[in-house]
Amino acid sequence: MSYTVLARKWRPQTFDDVVGQQVVTRTLKNSLTSGRVGQAFLLSGARGVGKTTTARLLAKALNCSRDEGPTAEPCNQCPSCQEITAGTAMDVQEIDGASNNSVDDVRELRESARYNPARDRYKIWIIDEVHQLSGSAFNALLKTLEEPPPRVKFIFATTEPHKLPETILSRCQQYDFRLIPAHDLQAHLRQISDSEKIRVSDEALARIARAAEGSVRDALSLFDQVLAFSGEQVEDEDVGALLGLIDRELLVAAAQGVLAGDSLALLDLVERLADYGADYRNFTRELLLCFREILLVRIAPAGSALLAGLVPEERERLRPLAEAFSEDDLLRTLDLLSRLEGELRQATDPRVTLELALLKLAQMRRLMPFAELVARVERLAGGLPPAEPAASSGSARAASPPRAAAPRPAPPSRSAAPVAPAPPAREADPPASPAPAGDVRAQLLAAGQGRPSLLQPLRAGSVRLEGSALLIEVPPDFLAFASLHADDYAALARQALGRAVKVEVGAGAAAPTVAAPAPEQQKRESLMSDASRDPVVQEALDLFNGKVVGVREVEP
Repeated sequence: MSYTVLARKWRPQTFDDVVGQQVVTRTLKNSLTSGRVGQAFLLSGARGVGKTTTARLLAKALNCSRDEGPTAEPCNQCPSCQEITAGTAMDVQEIDGASNNSVDDVRELRESARYNPARDRYKIWIIDEVHQLSGSAFNALLKTLEEPPPRVKFIFATTEPHKLPETILSRCQQYDFRLIPAHDLQAHLRQISDSEKIRVSDEALARIARAAEGSVRDALSLFDQVLAFSGEQVEDEDVGALLGLIDRELLVAAAQGVLAGDSLALLDLVERLADYGADYRNFTRELLLCFREILLVRIAPAGSALLAGLVPEERERLRPLAEAFSEDDLLRTLDLLSRLEGELRQATDPRVTLELALLKLAQMRRLMPFAELVARVERLAGGLPPAEPAASSGSARAASPPRAAAPRPAPPSRSAAPVAPAPPAREADPPASPAPAGDVRAQLLAAGQGRPSLLQPLRAGSVRLEGSALLIEVPPDFLAFASLHADDYAALARQALGRAVKVEVGAGAAAPTVAAPAPEQQKRESLMSDASRDPVVQEALDLFNGKVVGVREVEP
């Protein structure tokens, strides 16, 4: 006995069986019930979404002999319905537009249309891929299409309706077929697998439905291919291996690597893809869909139709990632991956291109949000004092410091007290060896490279270590600033010396100079000192990791 593929075996036999085209089928059923049936129909849409199937169902509904006239529910039992199903009906002719596209073919059709049907109610022509008819053939069909004989109907199907002349489009009732949603395809595959007694998981069916990209015929063809490989017991791994789909674990691992900013893990993942022989473009498309699902899990409320395509287990699996990523991070990631998919088509080395893109994603999360950067720059431009540091939101960027230098100390408490006692050391901690006094200032300067504004008083003053106390003596001009940032110096000292110390800030003489500077140089140094102490300048130094290199006096 010959095998019938699933796409033919499960071809819909009633309008209600058509998957995902409720608007089209409802309109056709209402027109049949009310008797408002046109003389020509144009069914357009992507491949495998039900155009030819609907054309045959419409032919059955027009010629079904169970009732006295057309019916919205063909019986599929009368000779007309059975012959249309088998493709042997004399009064229903299916024509391929690609091989019957000449003027002579249309003239023959016009001559045949002059005669009454042999047996059925209507003589029906179904022309598939009608856009491939020549311009002369379309012109020859115009008059017959506009005023056909009473018992003649035309049903056209095409995947490219924009190629049809406007004169043809204006003479037809047009029905646009949409791509089938993945969850509808998955439900259709589940119905077929249950009827065929095939054991397969919902995740496997969901992957087949996503790979079909909205086409019922493609989904059934892929399912046929999987069954030929696995038999009646389909494993999830079989689906990925046979269809060239990327293992879901790799996609989740890639998302976790991007979240953690782990460049090494992402490079190892590409190595695994190379060992697996995976297609890099296919991986990029799958990763793009994975991040889209993470975005939907983050922004869509529970019960939303946007989440209908995700099985509950997968939804809960992606929820921790969705909560860790910010919307800005996800949008930037989706934008980069969408551009990467196009770049891989022409890349001379796709692997290197993919690796660079993944490394960019890992580094991208360390960027400061643009809105925050603009706000800080606007405050600087307006001469406003620096804003208090706010708690980071969104994606916890503190896990990946933006600079290669030592991490910044905690935000200061802004207390004006000159002394900032450090927290007492735990009894279990062994006493740290004291650093030589002569090296303390150099260590503080090295550790404070990320805070240029803190280094100005240290360079102008003196530093010495006496037991567990760090004495900082600065010129009077720097005393207020140094006292305000005593907590910062305590944290800087703990980082540089490896132990907690008590910081005391006091007034002292400036660092000795070899010779008295010239009046112009003294004035310039005074202006540099004033500029360095300005709060707005200090904020700019911290924001852009800069230093004051010149000062220009502006006339009032």
